[in-house]
Amino acid sequence: MVDVHLVNVTKRFGRTVAVDHVTLDVEDGEFIVLLGPSGCGKTTTLRIIAGLEKPDEGRVLFGDRDVTRLPPRERNISMVFQSYAVWPHMRVRDNIAFPLRIRRLPQEEIERRVRWAAELLRIEDLLDRYPGQLSGGQRQRVAVARAIVVEPDVLLMDEPLSNLDALLRVRMRSELKKLQRKLGVTTIYVTHDQVEAMTMGDRIAVMNQGRIEQVGTPDEVYNRPRNIFVAGFIGSPQMNMWKARVNKLEGTLLLEAEGLTLRLPAGRLRGLEAYTGREVVVGVRPEHLVPVELLPAGARPGNTVEGTVEFVEALGSDTIVHLSTPTATLLVKAPGTYRPSLGSRIRVAVEDRHIHVFDPGTGERIE
Repeated sequence: MVDVHLVNVTKRFGRTVAVDHVTLDVEDGEFIVLLGPSGCGKTTTLRIIAGLEKPDEGRVLFGDRDVTRLPPRERNISMVFQSYAVWPHMRVRDNIAFPLRIRRLPQEEIERRVRWAAELLRIEDLLDRYPGQLSGGQRQRVAVARAIVVEPDVLLMDEPLSNLDALLRVRMRSELKKLQRKLGVTTIYVTHDQVEAMTMGDRIAVMNQGRIEQVGTPDEVYNRPRNIFVAGFIGSPQMNMWKARVNKLEGTLLLEAEGLTLRLPAGRLRGLEAYTGREVVVGVRPEHLVPVELLPAGARPGNTVEGTVEFVEALGSDTIVHLSTPTATLLVKAPGTYRPSLGSRIRVAVEDRHIHVFDPGTGERIE
């Protein structure tokens, strides 16, 4: 196993910059997720690590070894694709053994590794079947078994679960993560699905327009998004955002918008006082807007916002309330038992620590 380093990597296709000066350090044995919307450069970055694309600038290091110009076969990597890419004319046993035969390992060693990988992926009873006789989830297990059987230094996965149905995707998420922990292999995983990223990654690298916007643990990118893009991309439903003017009143900072005035204590003044009299972007996640009637008895909410219920999404475990205010329509995520009436007026509370503030010009978080 090795650590992986991307140093100022850039890749262009004609005038399009697919990867824009990306620097990323992946620790030995880490599971890191490249997350972002379609076209953000995450798959191209993965292909550069694999050696399937050559960067126009920058370097790729496996440990202390510069592999930037080495072909894939000299990098000891394995890759799992979105399309499974299993050979339809070969039995499962031969699909898994294929990369070992290319390396001309002894037959006894090939058989040992195939049994080991099949048992690990729990497909040992499928070894004599053809891919056409397997379900989508079983074919994906075969693809993963074929990838790990070579005992790679780096395991690369490009949206491997996107072709599976929702229930199977949930099960495979946990199985892949447990497998990676058992193997201890350095793993780089590409997805546009934030739930996959949050549940599987030790760290997440959020990408946008070829650049890495933020790298951090799932908790860090969720609770302390570096900029407006990360704040809006991470979280479901999406973070509520609106523009407000910063004013000071007797040591208290006010974020003032029509029908949406929030007060912040002195502890939050340090980064914001330079914005006094200016406009900022305020963000609050839907689950951090709590209907006052659901607060514990005796609770004294600080900041509250009142609005009109214009739509209610009953999702079983959760209820999403669309709350109309003069400034913006806010989404409120409440327990599934909460059912306000359409057209009713409700008040929601938000704690100071759950209020995010961003510079509208740069998009960066104001600490």
